[in-house]
Amino acid sequence: MIISFIRKIIIALFSVLIVYLFYMQCVRGEYYQDLAKMNRIRLLPLSGPRGNIYDRDGNLLAGNRLAFDCVVMPQEFYPDHKALEELGRLLNKSASVLKDEIRENTIAPFVPMVIKDDVAKELAIAISEKSLDLPGLLIQTRSVRYYPHKNMGSHVIGYLGKINEDELYALSDYGYKAMDHVGRGGLESFYDSYLKGEEGGIQAEVDSRGRELRQLGIKEPEKGKDITTTIDLELEAHIDSLMEGERGAAIVMSSETGEILALVSKPDFDPNIFVSALKPDSIKILLGRSDYPMIDRAISGAYPPGSVFKLVTSSAALDMKRMSLHDQLNCPGFYMLGKWRFNCWKDDGHGTETIIDGIKNSCNVFFYQVGRKAGVDGLAAYAVKYGMGRNSGIDLPYESAGTVPTRAWKLYRMRQSWFEGDTVNYAIGQGYLLVTPIQILRMTNAVGTEGILVKPFLVRKIGGLEVKGAERRRLDISKETFRTIKEGMKRAVDDPSGTAKAARAKGLSVAGKTGTAEAGPKGTHAWFTGFSPADKPQFSLVVFLEYGGKGGDKPAKMASSIFAKLKELGYL
Repeated sequence: MIISFIRKIIIALFSVLIVYLFYMQCVRGEYYQDLAKMNRIRLLPLSGPRGNIYDRDGNLLAGNRLAFDCVVMPQEFYPDHKALEELGRLLNKSASVLKDEIRENTIAPFVPMVIKDDVAKELAIAISEKSLDLPGLLIQTRSVRYYPHKNMGSHVIGYLGKINEDELYALSDYGYKAMDHVGRGGLESFYDSYLKGEEGGIQAEVDSRGRELRQLGIKEPEKGKDITTTIDLELEAHIDSLMEGERGAAIVMSSETGEILALVSKPDFDPNIFVSALKPDSIKILLGRSDYPMIDRAISGAYPPGSVFKLVTSSAALDMKRMSLHDQLNCPGFYMLGKWRFNCWKDDGHGTETIIDGIKNSCNVFFYQVGRKAGVDGLAAYAVKYGMGRNSGIDLPYESAGTVPTRAWKLYRMRQSWFEGDTVNYAIGQGYLLVTPIQILRMTNAVGTEGILVKPFLVRKIGGLEVKGAERRRLDISKETFRTIKEGMKRAVDDPSGTAKAARAKGLSVAGKTGTAEAGPKGTHAWFTGFSPADKPQFSLVVFLEYGGKGGDKPAKMASSIFAKLKELGYL
């Protein structure tokens, strides 16, 4: 009896279920099918702005602007030929090209596809009006990088580029997506993971014409961390104007902390062209230039140092006790090594000199002899002590280590033995030796501070956090050695016959050393490096001009102007 009752209940329930399914599928089926077609879920990404980059006083070096992208949603975009032609006319593309691009670049039906990025505001308005007749066509806004000072400081700030397949494969676990922009140079590259914003998105229900019915959810995008640099924008602008039309680099550094106040490399480039689709030919022209404006000559260019290396030669000979402050050597204008003649830059010679005179006069013959006293091993060891042959560790990418040659290096690279003539050339900064301007700056600063080798850096704050202070280490070189060299550098500036006298700056004591490096048939590279005040430096600088003539001319004059600007700004 009970079993019969339960069976009737089950049969009744199944009957109700069958009737309901019949009603839903056969009676109301068409209604719900239309509803499903008409109402769809759309996912719209919201880009996270990159963090801003500021100079040390809060002046903006890199910020963001609003850009408009023309986008289609493949699952909703089924235009007829006439509508496609009209859209193509607005975008300056043929309907067939537009159709092919959409077909080839569609990743998935529900993934928005950009068919024209960074369109002008007026065009964005026109396309928005057109979207009423073209379901699935819409305008998306996003944040785009911009650089208010254009070329100035471009090698420090860097630039952005669209992520490529290899980068996407390597970085996808860190939130990077196709069409993202990543840092390609300068601080934009070195601090990309901090500057990068976090993408958000909107989940919206739309009708069959692509019109939004309601928002189902939103995830707010997050801006990347702001970065405050050590750069002084006014000083950077001053040096930038001094270097206009030149090829080379100039750097100013705090002697005590290693903070870089200015870093200029010329020629330079406008980083805005890499984020603007409005100037597609500009990148091609820039990359094709024969003066290579994309190279940061301050840290990536490796050059013969010429006579600024005599500071290292002096250090080696004095510190190794191969000569003393009072030893005198003669310069008749040339030096004979066997049958080989090595000339001084002064044809009739400098006569008898101490090492202080040798530095003041930048006498080649004097340093040929000093270099032989130190020997190739001594020269190489002290060059390495001063940080040559390795990266300085500055927070910029693509730094060059340069070359510090040794006997083993020449045997391995050139398949030749080391000759005494190589040592003679080495002593005056020629031959196989290659250095970067920032290495010369560190070396000079170590002489001025009597042995403190600092690690240069450009960023002092990330978000609200102070970056760890300067890394510094004391060189194992005697104080007496440094003081002898500094005295020679002071006289090079102060003495009427000093090679660096053009670097004098009113009201300041300056110590300096010039360099003129042979660089083949195109001419000579020109160097000046120095610091102020001369006895206890607060700031060191280097000026390097590629094929710039003599170091005592234009580079020393530029240094004088930079020291004067440091005084005007209150640093000295």
